[in-house]
Formats: sequence, structure tokens, C-alpha cells
Amino acid sequence: MIFTSQIGLPIKESDQRYIFLAGSMAHKQSVNWRNQVVNSLPNSYHFLDPTNEHHDTLNALQMKKYVEWELDAMAMADVILFNFLPKALSPISLVELGLYVNTKKLYVVCPKAFYKSSYVLTLCERYHTPTFKTLQETIDTLT
Repeated sequence: MIFTSQIGLPIKESDQRYIFLAGSMAHKQSVNWRNQVVNSLPNSYHFLDPTNEHHDTLNALQMKKYVEWELDAMAMADVILFNFLPKALSPISLVELGLYVNTKKLYVVCPKAFYKSSYVLTLCERYHTPTFKTLQETIDTLT
């Protein structure tokens, strides 16, 4: 099951695992990395997907609701998968990484081509957060 900010969060079921799909948005990518994760792990998790195609046009009240959904979803998640795309800036994802790096929830995909990869990798190393060079490596680990 996929939950988005447009439909709200479910009541967490204790026998289900939830994964928050954090990281770079793939607006101009030919392959949506979030769909790749969902299709690769269909029966393992419920997915919390923060993608909102209208993100840049949300008014202040809508943005507040969206940010609160993201914060609640990350808190609810058993796993937070961060995927930093090489050509993305991802400032919000960097903030979210900082919020959760000292937990045992994170799996971080950060290729060397990401402009802040040395920062991300150093931060993750400090807090013993697993890092991966490719999304497929992370999917294989979560299977």
C-alpha cells in the first residue's frame, strides 16, 4: 500500500513495516526511483511517499500541512530510505537526513557525483548509518 500526503497517514499496524521514501525528486528523470523501490519490494512494506507534483505552488497553509505530514510519516516509518540523485540539490532532504541520521532507521544512497556526497558520507559514517552507491544495492539489502 502507498500512502501520500494527499491521502494522509494510516493508523500504524504493528504487524506491518513502513518505509518512508526520502530524497531527491525525480521530476525530469525517465525512471522514477520511488516506483522502482515500490515495485521491487511490493509485499515487504507499506510505503510513505512524500512526492507532491504541486509542491512548488502550495500556499502557506498547504505547505504547513505537507511538512507536518512528512514529519509524522518519518516518525512513523520503520525505515527511511534516502536517495540522493547526482544532479539534484535536495536541500530539504539534507535537513531531513540531519534529523534522523542518529537513528537506526536510515539507509542512504549517495553516489560520489552528488554535490554534497562528502558531507553526507561523513555524517553517515559518524553515526554508523549504512550508505550505498546505488539504489539497487539498497533494495537488495532491504529484501
